[in-house]
Amino acid sequence: MDNLDEKIDTLIREKLFSLIQENGARIKRITIKYIKSNKKHTLEHWQTLYDSYEKVFRAMPREMLRVEREVRIKFVSPLTDTRMTLLKTMINSEAEMLIQKRAKECQPEYDKLGQGDLFEQRVEQTREKLNENLEQQIQKCLDSVNAVTGQGHKFGIQDLMKIYDVKESTLHEINIISPLRSINALLAKVNGNPGLTNILENLQQGFRHLFKDIQKNRVNDVATMEARKKVKMEVARDTMTVREIVINTQPFLEQLVLPEDRRNPEVVRKSWSNIFEILEGQEGRWASVIPNFKPLYEFMCGEGN
Repeated sequence: MDNLDEKIDTLIREKLFSLIQENGARIKRITIKYIKSNKKHTLEHWQTLYDSYEKVFRAMPREMLRVEREVRIKFVSPLTDTRMTLLKTMINSEAEMLIQKRAKECQPEYDKLGQGDLFEQRVEQTREKLNENLEQQIQKCLDSVNAVTGQGHKFGIQDLMKIYDVKESTLHEINIISPLRSINALLAKVNGNPGLTNILENLQQGFRHLFKDIQKNRVNDVATMEARKKVKMEVARDTMTVREIVINTQPFLEQLVLPEDRRNPEVVRKSWSNIFEILEGQEGRWASVIPNFKPLYEFMCGEGN
């Protein structure tokens, strides 16, 4: 099938248009209901309207990616990393335009009712939920297509959970499923090298330590609101830090699988430098993990930090 991506894009736009039309009809019914009950300018009315919009935002990743999945499975066409990036960008862009349009419409009404700050918080929550949902739906789409096309990595989410003793919610929260799958695929390529067995196991053990550490403290375990806010900020900081370590490990391993004469020493040094600085900068908390990563760097170029 020629120009498959373009044809899928057309179908995805039609699906999005259908979702917006359905919501438009739903909005009309809601508005009529509140006009008849003389509650048009109430907070309840505007909250119900936004509830309807949120149904669209929840449905967008699921329904738009369902089109992608079904067509690719039908024509046994793989889902590439480039295509996944384009899909994320497209869905995020479409959603953000709708969110901004709704915010422009609703914000003045919430302000009149003295609930402007509450509405702003809800809009941000919408964005957060949308991003989380999009990542989950992208991964489901990728797994389904790969199962049919035979493409991609052989490591599923359950495999990652078992290998790294990590919760699925943590993998989604940090948004590292795709890079961690890539890392394990790279590790599999050099798994037969006897000189690397202990080094690679130490590397994976380092990740286990980090995942275990960021899963320790959660907001629900803290009593006061002020303390919960502090813990929430710490958790957010730590999860982003671990994600940076995972992201910087991938190019590190991409160099490892290359023949020695084709490796780029600058990429190796830069990746290691980033990893080392992140671990060292955690007020000593993760300094004990440095020996889990350093032997691989020394194996590749024989240098220290």
